[in-house]
This record gives sequence, C-alpha cells and structure tokens, in this order.
Amino acid sequence: MALNKTFVIRTLHESIWALRIPTHLKNNRVRGWYGEWLARKHLRQKKFIILHKNWKSSLDARREIDLIARDKESLVFVEVRARSSNSLNSGFHSLNRKKRQAINHACRDFLRLNYPKFPHFRFDVIEVDLGKESDEIFHHENVSLFP
Repeated sequence: MALNKTFVIRTLHESIWALRIPTHLKNNRVRGWYGEWLARKHLRQKKFIILHKNWKSSLDARREIDLIARDKESLVFVEVRARSSNSLNSGFHSLNRKKRQAINHACRDFLRLNYPKFPHFRFDVIEVDLGKESDEIFHHENVSLFP
C-alpha cells in the first residue's frame, strides 16, 4: 500500500505541532490542517472521543466532514473554520448556504450508512482564530444547518 504524499506531509506537520516547535503556516491548506489539529486537541480536552477526521462519503466524494466525535450519548459532526484573527468575518459567519447544504448532505450520508448506531446527533462549529501571538478557539455547539 503506497502512502499518500499529502497524508505524510500532514502527519509530519502534526508531529511538529505536537512537539511545540514554532512553524510558519505557509498557505491556507496548512492553516486548515493546523486549525483541525487544534480543534481535535480542544475536543479531547473536553472529553470528546474523536471517531473520524476528514470523513468522506462513499456516496459522493465531494461530501466531507472535518471531524466526527462522540460527546457522551451524542454523535457530533464538527466543521472547523480556521481563519486569521484579523479576518473581516468570523469563521462561524463564513458558513454560507452552499457549504451548509454540503455539510448537511454529508451528515445525512454518514447517518444513512451507520443507522441505527447513532440515534442522537448534533452539529457543532469550531472557530479557530489564528493570531500572531496566540490562537483562540470558539466552540459553537448545536448549530442549525438551516438558515
């Protein structure tokens, strides 16, 4: 089995972050990975159990969920929005109708493939504000996918 180049690079970055070695977040992809890594760390601190990261639907490969976790009895679908702390709009408000619709379809696909394993579920948004000195995390729980 050949290793995916992106997987190897991402794993290397995550190892560096875990060792707390300062790195430059060169591009949006690496910033997104860093935001997801911080979100997983945040959820683990809150005693969530991470079930999947970057889950892709087998029904439609364009449908992806950043994190799927379990919080006590509930399944939690998590969208991570990593943005510069000086962005004009927040990560939470950057979820437009098209993105919400894609996430909604992905969540339905996951539930359809895993029914009746998870009778209780919710959708959360974790907003990671990447600052020059420190990063801030805002966890929005039980967000409606519908406007």
